[in-house]
Amino acid sequence: MRKNIKLILVLGIACLPIHSILGQPATETNTEYLALHDIKAKLRIKNRPLLDPFEHKTDAAGIEKGAQLIQLKYDRTQNIIRLQETELIEDDAPAAGLPEGYKTYTKGPVEWVEDLRKGIVIKKVLFLDNTASSAARIVFKGMEVKGNKEPLHFSINGEKLIRPASIIAYPQARQYIDMGAIDRWYYVDLPSSKLRKGNNELLIWTESDSTSWRVLIAHINEFKRGSLTRTSPNRSMKSSNGGRTWSDKRLGAMDNIDGEYSIRLSLDRYLNSGEYYSPMIDLIDGENPLKRAVANFKLKIRPDVIRPQQTSVKTFVRFGSSPVMGDQSWSEWKAFNPESEFDLKDQRFFQWKAILETSDPLQSPAIKGISFAATWDEHSINQNSGIKAHTVNNGKIILPSYPFSYENLNHLDLKKYRESHQLDKIVKGAASEFEVMMRLLNWAYRVPLTSNAYSWNWNDVTRTPIIAEGTGMPQLNGPFFKGRRMVEMCLYPNQALIGALLSLGYQARHINIHSEGESGHEVTEVWSNELNKWIYMDATRDYYYYDPETGIPFNLLEIHNILAAKMPRKEDWKNPFATEIGEELVKGLPVGQRQGNNPFSIQEGGGTHILEIMGHFRIIPRNDFLSNPLPVPVHTGDTMWGWDGFLNWYDEIFLKRDEYQRYSDRASDFYQPLNQAKVSLLETDKSGVLKVVVDSFIPGGADGLLVKVNEDNWESQNQTVWNWQLLAGLNTIRVRTKNTRGILGPVSELQVRYNP
Repeated sequence: MRKNIKLILVLGIACLPIHSILGQPATETNTEYLALHDIKAKLRIKNRPLLDPFEHKTDAAGIEKGAQLIQLKYDRTQNIIRLQETELIEDDAPAAGLPEGYKTYTKGPVEWVEDLRKGIVIKKVLFLDNTASSAARIVFKGMEVKGNKEPLHFSINGEKLIRPASIIAYPQARQYIDMGAIDRWYYVDLPSSKLRKGNNELLIWTESDSTSWRVLIAHINEFKRGSLTRTSPNRSMKSSNGGRTWSDKRLGAMDNIDGEYSIRLSLDRYLNSGEYYSPMIDLIDGENPLKRAVANFKLKIRPDVIRPQQTSVKTFVRFGSSPVMGDQSWSEWKAFNPESEFDLKDQRFFQWKAILETSDPLQSPAIKGISFAATWDEHSINQNSGIKAHTVNNGKIILPSYPFSYENLNHLDLKKYRESHQLDKIVKGAASEFEVMMRLLNWAYRVPLTSNAYSWNWNDVTRTPIIAEGTGMPQLNGPFFKGRRMVEMCLYPNQALIGALLSLGYQARHINIHSEGESGHEVTEVWSNELNKWIYMDATRDYYYYDPETGIPFNLLEIHNILAAKMPRKEDWKNPFATEIGEELVKGLPVGQRQGNNPFSIQEGGGTHILEIMGHFRIIPRNDFLSNPLPVPVHTGDTMWGWDGFLNWYDEIFLKRDEYQRYSDRASDFYQPLNQAKVSLLETDKSGVLKVVVDSFIPGGADGLLVKVNEDNWESQNQTVWNWQLLAGLNTIRVRTKNTRGILGPVSELQVRYNP
């Protein structure tokens, strides 16, 4: 039987000036989003064709879900998707950190730190191709000496500014006053009207007779570690005679360092471009895994695009007959306009993208929604069979805006790591995946470490343990430490843990965290197939956090959100919460703490205190440091992070920090589901025969699928497409992935009722 279905949705794109978007009070947006499969359910009444067009507007809140937003932001207050609104101008970030071969700055004057006193003037030249901005700030990495009361002087293109001593002007900013031995990022407002197109000259000095302020230097030799493409442009200079003569190669306290001062500009203005990519769209059946047979699929996309001067929006679409996005059935990207109509036959699946651009940094185009008009003919041969599908669980394929590069799980260095530490013996007999992870967590808590700060090869992090006589088991450095805290800096035991997890086939990653008023911390997250989620672990203290009601371990974002929900105010550098109310605040959080087989309470290791440090966090969006040793941060953990390779989280409570460029407030950009099997069931031309199509994501190396039909046994297979003959009544299919280390992914289970 042939039916004609028509569906219409609406797309709108607008351009808004920056002053109409920034600085407005937050309001609740009560937008109801109707999922596409719910729309289709309303379209069909007793399987009769829709007689009148049905119109539905999908707003920005709807199209943001599951999409990629590259250099774009979903603005909840105005329900639009627009360009990101801050730009960082810097030339030091790849090399920011303690350079290899040099001592830390906490032990007196050192080569790679500039000590400012009367007569010493430092210069930073920063290039701007456009000066437009609604606000601007100087951002620099430095410190004040203990008890400092001297101001820091600035000149930007001849305009003089003063940053008073923190103890005088910002007494609540205890991170600057009480933690003088640790560098921090400082922020100084400057008049954006004084910026110039081209080179901008920034001078910094003090009038104190002895050192009162210090500024860190990114060593020229470290650029090759932190970037594959960037080098020092020699825009940092020093004068030791009050500005009469300058040198760009005699920086630092000993006048012998070449590099760049960690001094940057942060501008409130729109980035010049951004890209939106929708998830795969099926207008006919939406998220229902059962895909009915159709023909003559026709689509019209109707963008409502406003292109004011100096801005543009370009839209593209591509189509496929398979739900596996981008396979050989899919077309190339095609530009479309409001008049474009596509006659697609059976290419019912599609994806659209938009490229937003502006040459005026104070104006941004903004996507308000999407609209389609579609028609098709139904060719379902199972029309009278009452065929229905029910999803028990189905895998989710989600692409983050900024891709994560996963390590090859068969890398020879992982094999070396596993064998040299006899990790198979450590986990032998473990009853579950989670128990394997707990054994590795405890092992990483105790294993001897090399404390190699400049290598991200896991084999360089740990010492090969001695095998205990008569046991064949590794003899670690004692069963426990003197308290619930490993003696080494937190980065190293968590690197050991990541290496161990990867070597046994579990994808894990490194994260660093901090809040204003506190130093930072390095932790681990690992993908749990049993729980179908990322979970937080910390080898420094042999613990994890969990939900007291369910017992399920948290990931870092879940803990962060609990903290943010209890915060009485936004966190900013002028008034950090941790030094004022942090201890009392975190005591009341509904967060359980794993004690494990350890004679010391987690409180002795500061388990509750660590909750105060979860305001800001960032990931390195890769763990393939064996396959690709560079780029990496320079000595992560010794100085406050400022590397440009991080992806940083922010939200309405813990705001963006001006020393970074790449940010996201979308969970999908940080928590990509792994080892997924997304199953679709496509009708064929034979009654009761469905084509099974599996889209999978198995990072690090795939070894096929396991499939279980009805009550049959699990069977291995390498095919991702095959036909399934239904039986009368209830049919069940289960699919899960397997990686090259034999680790099984979460089970996808679909039930199909068939009444021939």
